[in-house]
Amino acid sequence: MSKETILIIDDEAGIRQLIRIFLQRYHYEILEAKNAEEGLDILQKNKIDLMILDLMLPDIYGIELCKRIRQTSSVPIIMLTAVHGEMNMVLGFEAGADDYVEKPFSPHVLLFRIQAILKRNKGVQGGGAKAAALDPDAEIKVPGKVSYSKASFAQWVYYPAENCIKNLNDKMVFLTKNECLLLELFLAHEQEVLTRDRISLFLRLDIDDPESRAIDVQISRLRNKLRDKSNNNLIKSIRNKGYLLSVPVRLS
Repeated sequence: MSKETILIIDDEAGIRQLIRIFLQRYHYEILEAKNAEEGLDILQKNKIDLMILDLMLPDIYGIELCKRIRQTSSVPIIMLTAVHGEMNMVLGFEAGADDYVEKPFSPHVLLFRIQAILKRNKGVQGGGAKAAALDPDAEIKVPGKVSYSKASFAQWVYYPAENCIKNLNDKMVFLTKNECLLLELFLAHEQEVLTRDRISLFLRLDIDDPESRAIDVQISRLRNKLRDKSNNNLIKSIRNKGYLLSVPVRLS
């Protein structure tokens, strides 16, 4: 089995060395970049399974780099930063980061976050049959494997093979793996309320973690990408029940 490859983009050589030495003990292949330009070049030339991205880079601000990467790639990104504060965390998630770790950090905590994200992605790639088995009474179609080439709803068209959506003006927006999963779940259950428990089950998120706000973050990120012409939310919150996609869907 080939090693999973992790790219570290951080201008502090000591931080890169600390992470590299620690993660190599767990049999990860590590690539390093000291700035955004080097990181983008490595990303273009190599298959990267996960990226650890510093917020304060010398050439491009980490959040801007994250946005740029999300235009062409759905590689999982963990934002690593010495800048504290909830607003920076929110900006990181909105830019497309999958997780956010503040410096100083525990290497073991970082490892746990890495393993959780990679495990989740393997679950997506392996299809949804196993997830369905976790809740045999749930009458819900499983995302992750779709039989359509595109799905049209409101002013958007979703292309699962390309991990992206396009609007009527051909503006292309790339989605992360979790955003694709979440969208496919809503598309399979148009105008039907999905509970937070159901969503967490199929995204493999920990609904009991009060600090993660994982469901809220995923919903918020997808909502921001699906604004309609009047800037309304296509994904509605139903009080004390869950969420639903409020528009009809056409599959082809």
